Amino acid sequence: MPTIHYPCFPAAGRPIELLGLKGTYILIFAGVLLADLLLFVITYCAGVSLLLDIPLAFAVGGAGWGITIALSKRFGPHGLSKHLAARRTPKGLRLDSRQAFIHLQKAKS
Repeated sequence: MPTIHYPCFPAAGRPIELLGLKGTYILIFAGVLLADLLLFVITYCAGVSLLLDIPLAFAVGGAGWGITIALSKRFGPHGLSKHLAARRTPKGLRLDSRQAFIHLQKAKS
């Protein structure tokens, strides 16, 4: 009986990465670019000069890119959602040390 060889995909468990952005940061940057385009259209329709409008659009897009890259490097693919969830946890439920669990082990013995 012949042996069957299955292909190995080494990137199967890793998050999607595009130009340094990982996971949900791609969607965040897409939202930034959409907002930048909307800002450009609104300022153009308002009659702002193109000499001011185009550099403003590039500056907002570049700032959005830089902030998104910094968030991606700081928190990783899932860290931003964990960070935002931790900020919503009430102070009474938050434990900053292991002492509560150590006292539980001592009381149990």
